[in-house]
Amino acid sequence: MCTGVKINYPGGHVVGRTMDLEAPVDYNILYLPKGYPVAENLLGGYHHSQYKMLGVGFRNMDPLKDGVNEHGLIGITNDFGGFGLYDNKVDESKTNVSAFYFMNYILGNCQNIDEVLEVIPSIHLSSHDINGTKVITPIFHFMFTDAEGKCIVIEPFKKSLKVYENPYGIMTNAPKFSSHARLLETTFDRKNLDKFNGAKDLPGGYDPKSRFLKAYYLAQQTLDNRNSKNAFGNLYRVLSAVALPKGFIPNQKYHSYTYTVYLSAYDSQSKRLTIQVAESQTVFSFTFDNIKDLNERQVIYIPQTFTFQKIE
Repeated sequence: MCTGVKINYPGGHVVGRTMDLEAPVDYNILYLPKGYPVAENLLGGYHHSQYKMLGVGFRNMDPLKDGVNEHGLIGITNDFGGFGLYDNKVDESKTNVSAFYFMNYILGNCQNIDEVLEVIPSIHLSSHDINGTKVITPIFHFMFTDAEGKCIVIEPFKKSLKVYENPYGIMTNAPKFSSHARLLETTFDRKNLDKFNGAKDLPGGYDPKSRFLKAYYLAQQTLDNRNSKNAFGNLYRVLSAVALPKGFIPNQKYHSYTYTVYLSAYDSQSKRLTIQVAESQTVFSFTFDNIKDLNERQVIYIPQTFTFQKIE
């Protein structure tokens, strides 16, 4: 599951996501400093970062599920179905990394989308290291935006990486991005969205295609994105509209429920990380300025209880 959304404001944009999981998992904010070993090198050793980054990870482990670096490059990971998408061996002529650490590698070593596009042909994603040992290989695709507002989606395709320009600022799950784009273009006249009867004809399901259409329409129809703060508020409303309440999608495999564990959102200009947990409507905020020691990896745990803000 999961839905990613980009909303523009004058001079910048905010990017957010729903983190939809089949069972509860511990998660936390993570700061990774410049020079940190951010990704395992499948040829041996580690790839180190050129830039510091801030994001959300699981179980106090280094791989980020979403994050921002010091230059305002923002990335999110979403599940993406398919078979035979990754090679089962390394390519010694390229930079070898697993899908598990790909997000970290990009945020740690690229300032903007142009640099991402430049480095992609030299990256090889493999499900095994140089010794033939299998590594953790989640089937992800990725959305990245930079401080200039450029937006792309990167998907595994026939053991390589395929890049799409993303004028919609939306990412959900499989099918491939081009299929979502075709459906959206045949559903909406993007130049005349006001002619579409959203209250009557907008899809109501939570499948990836429905969420892609719904998120795009709602994001485009939001008003009053005068600044970052307004855009954050509107973004969280859009994310809430495609979030999954806990309880209505049972998951027999894990004896749990598929639901939205958290919402997170980032600002391209201030590099601000914000997060809202499933148990509370409070939006927590964190920036690089909050880091006590910029040279050390740091983990920040998020309150998980419902809170009220008293009116004074």
